[in-house]
Amino acid sequence: MKVFSCIIALLIAAVLFGCPTMRSKHLARPEVFKVDGDYTHAASGMTFPPRVGSFKRNNLIRYDTENLDMSAGYDLVTVAGTVAATIYVYPAPSLIFIGSPPNVVAAARDLSAQNEFNARRREIMHFRPGVILIQERKVSLQQGTATYLGRMATFEYEEVFTGQRQLLRSHLYLFCFVGDKWVIKYRFTHPRFFDATKELDEFMKNLSWTLI
Repeated sequence: MKVFSCIIALLIAAVLFGCPTMRSKHLARPEVFKVDGDYTHAASGMTFPPRVGSFKRNNLIRYDTENLDMSAGYDLVTVAGTVAATIYVYPAPSLIFIGSPPNVVAAARDLSAQNEFNARRREIMHFRPGVILIQERKVSLQQGTATYLGRMATFEYEEVFTGQRQLLRSHLYLFCFVGDKWVIKYRFTHPRFFDATKELDEFMKNLSWTLI
């Protein structure tokens, strides 16, 4: 059993390392652009409508020269509180499988997805002094007839938000290998006192994934 486990680990390593990436060169400064109405990301087919339920789109940003990596920002402003939502779509880590058995493929994908999630979590922990990781868990999201598995983490930190410094809750959701080659990432931020669970769930359900 130990020998078999070592073989699997070596095969996964072979798949994960030395593989080409689909990413293009990142811009020195992200480019903010405006579009009236729906915007469809040409590379992935993902459409970002001007509204998602009660959320209103406020910007579109591209991060690389080939426009493979982009995001759309949305805001929800209510009497109870404000929620800032950003959804990102960018290429998933590239993996090459040549004659690999299904269990090795599945294990390699899961490990790669975990590594991608860990990297995005570390970014948040690094750039926000005093941040506290509240929870981390696996999640699922229903999109049409398909169910996608992902990971999420919740953080707390103090920062200026809506013009005043306050304690915030921030949530990271990441789904890797959507359509085999894309990552979809959500970031939600809102005041700590505002329970935005319902609003977050509705945003994620109402924004349809239209990847090609």
